[in-house]
Amino acid sequence: MTYYAKSPQPDGTQKTVRTHLQEVEFLSGKYGKAFDAEIPARLCGLLHDFGKYSPTFQDVLTGKCSGIDHAIGGAAFLYLLQKKALRSIIEAIAAHHSHIISQEDLAGVLNSVVRTTDIVTTLSGKQSSLCGIEAYQRATEAFQNDFPNFQLPKIKTLLPKTPLTNQESSMLYTRMLFSCLVDADYTASSNDFLEEGPLLDISTCLQNLYNYCAALREKSGANPILNQFRNQLFEHCGQAGEQVGGVFTLTAPTGTGKTLALLHFALRHCQYTGKYRIIVVLPFLNLIEQSANIYRKIIPQVTEDHSQSQLAEEMREHIARWDQPFLITTSVRFFESLFSDHPADCRKLHNLANSVILFDEAQSLPVSLITPTLHTVQELCTRYGCSMVFSTATQPDYTGLQGNNWSAIELLPEHPEFYHALRRTKVCWEIETPVPLEEIADRMARAQNVCTIVNLRTHARKLYRILAERCPPEEIFLLSTDLCPAHRTEVIQTIRQRQKDKQACRVVSTQCIEAGVDLDFDQLFRALAPLEAIIQAAGRCNRNGSRICAEICVFIPAEDRLYPDSHYENCATLVKTMQMNQPIDIHDPSAIRRYYNHLFSAFRGDTKSHALEKAISERDFPGVSKSYRLIEQHGIQVIVPYEGEKELYQQLRAEGLCTGLTKSLCRQAAPLTVTCYDQELTESICEPLYFAGTKHLKTDNIGYYILLPGKEDYYDAKMGFCLPEKDEQQNLFW
Repeated sequence: MTYYAKSPQPDGTQKTVRTHLQEVEFLSGKYGKAFDAEIPARLCGLLHDFGKYSPTFQDVLTGKCSGIDHAIGGAAFLYLLQKKALRSIIEAIAAHHSHIISQEDLAGVLNSVVRTTDIVTTLSGKQSSLCGIEAYQRATEAFQNDFPNFQLPKIKTLLPKTPLTNQESSMLYTRMLFSCLVDADYTASSNDFLEEGPLLDISTCLQNLYNYCAALREKSGANPILNQFRNQLFEHCGQAGEQVGGVFTLTAPTGTGKTLALLHFALRHCQYTGKYRIIVVLPFLNLIEQSANIYRKIIPQVTEDHSQSQLAEEMREHIARWDQPFLITTSVRFFESLFSDHPADCRKLHNLANSVILFDEAQSLPVSLITPTLHTVQELCTRYGCSMVFSTATQPDYTGLQGNNWSAIELLPEHPEFYHALRRTKVCWEIETPVPLEEIADRMARAQNVCTIVNLRTHARKLYRILAERCPPEEIFLLSTDLCPAHRTEVIQTIRQRQKDKQACRVVSTQCIEAGVDLDFDQLFRALAPLEAIIQAAGRCNRNGSRICAEICVFIPAEDRLYPDSHYENCATLVKTMQMNQPIDIHDPSAIRRYYNHLFSAFRGDTKSHALEKAISERDFPGVSKSYRLIEQHGIQVIVPYEGEKELYQQLRAEGLCTGLTKSLCRQAAPLTVTCYDQELTESICEPLYFAGTKHLKTDNIGYYILLPGKEDYYDAKMGFCLPEKDEQQNLFW
């Protein structure tokens, strides 16, 4: 009997199981070779579709049968051998069409499909393609006919070269083999073997970087002392690139040119070590847009992977694989993929091997996720040949976190000198008595180039309305996540131009302005917040050192609710306590260390961290994937009628309501999408959207909405999306 792996092609050809296994074995081994796992990866590829040596599966191809799980077959075949070294291989094979489940949790099903002749339902809810010893014997004979020289590799060749010392490293190893297998299977099944992305021409990129920096220096209007330190940081990072790989930190004040300095390190490090891919990880979309615009002037091949990236169809497969030489992505996509259990998320992981990874704004990592994240990062660097840089102006001291053995090399050991020399701001602490927002508005109205950053969107809207009574409308601006991304981008560009033209500019903002937004104010007000937020806010004031010392006023708003969540409140309260006991110098790295030491020593875990810790200890892949979330997705998505993209909105509305949403349409809608947290109120002015073909089916709400006809005025040209009447719920979020 000839066993087929796929349905017939339009030209009449049909791929056999033997041919498909050969292709996947080759590709999977090729991918695994990058981290010394060629043999186990090849074994994954060779046995992943063992379950297709089954009359039941052959009936699937002819349409006689459905709901069949063939992936469990190869896993059960290996499980019979009872070898501990096969655990990760078994887990990867069993998961390649569903999601990863530990061998321990699979054991009952693996035993059942081999030892019973009854129909067995697997954990995927499907029927196993092979059931019973006789079925496995026939499948084994068919496999041996196709591969007469097959022998199980020696056990020592299937083990990692160095032992897997903890649960995080063991689970990551499974995900890496899973990645090799899934990518090889998808690639072979597509009948379109993609060529690897072109390698970076490091010498050309370095020369482009040097030319770009020279042009910046020539036209810079920044303070000469600041420029001197920017040049010094740039040179330090370049020199630091010429050392062996590992975990690094870059600690430097805001506005000192870390974006270009990090690129200098990465290119020199690739040149020195032979690493061939650079991945830039950023927490916010506005940062990605800003950084990508800079990098494209230097690097010929810059690829973005995030929710708003508009990619040509031919690039989508490359993005799914992360095989491009220079990639920019979000911290959500990067870190959550490292802890995922799903094929689409894990497919790209093997391409992390031998990469330089630049994680900017590293202070954005949630405390509840830090310990497992650092364990996994260190594993990436020791076992998979990566080098990773944690870069920020407010470098957390992870050594103070319980259960963590953090060790990293600082790229700028003399950073305290930078902070001391570049004191561009002074902080006035007004935190003993709450300050009414009316008073803040009065003080803003007397200034020409000023910004106030508050913690809640309700505070931002209230302050903006008060300010609107005192100033001409063209001189005041609101920035928050109530504005869709396209709208925020336009507002930031307008502010930047007014600052350049020395025109009056008064900005009210939430935290969305703090990280990486290149705006420069003469004066800044900041509602009491965590210390890292205050320091990041200070980076938007006197950014280029053009004034002697600008003032930042930290105040407590005279409002009922002050913070978005309990953790944010605890951090802000810690800042107040520290300041009352001993004045905080935001330009002193020792003060930042003291803050993090207090914060980490006080952190005893929360529900989220306990759930994640428990899932890791139990090798619960789905539980880890569910618990490891950088951003909790509680909101619903509303596509809004932003005037600057009116045609796009009308197109999205027509297609979304008529034919339904598609993944492509969701990507197009991203620049016009805002997140709302009061579903009941939102549904009073919006109608739900459905994925194409599901509108009349009883499916779960997919969480996308669009404004009802006549309700478009709820999206304001200045304040963005404003829900009617009840406003309290929105103040829980940024």
